[in-house]
Amino acid sequence: MSNKHEFKTIVVPYDGSDQAKHAFSMACDLIGDDPDAKLMLLHVVPSGMVGTMDNAEGNTIDGVPWGLLDYETYKDVVHAALDRVKKEVLDSLGDSIHDERITVEAVADTSPAEAIAKYAATHGADLIVMGRRGLGALRGMLGSVSYGVLHSAEMPVLTVK
Repeated sequence: MSNKHEFKTIVVPYDGSDQAKHAFSMACDLIGDDPDAKLMLLHVVPSGMVGTMDNAEGNTIDGVPWGLLDYETYKDVVHAALDRVKKEVLDSLGDSIHDERITVEAVADTSPAEAIAKYAATHGADLIVMGRRGLGALRGMLGSVSYGVLHSAEMPVLTVK
């Protein structure tokens, strides 16, 4: 019996921080050249931080309380925001992202830690590789998201500096 763990599906929460970039690099090393491996970069946008956004038609929605938007308009605004974030992640990684085994996803949620754990479970992840600290608004709180993921996730979590 081998003690070697093979991680076929890895989720990397990504916020553009140096630690997230290091986590991405480490996850790439872990999947190596295995053609069956998958690496999923996940950017979580706190749903309360969506703020002023454009809808799918490019019209700015500003100053309208979310509760007064109809569902379709709200959905368009959130999808447009997530598409923009996804493009920013792709742009920030440049050529390192051009591998068919790597996907980029953006989701909106009230709790980044719970969103990461839920996404990893839903997508059958074997491992989550993430930075210990990111660019979150709660920067003074040492690794609050990674701490939350460690306690919420059902699979192993590797934190990196």
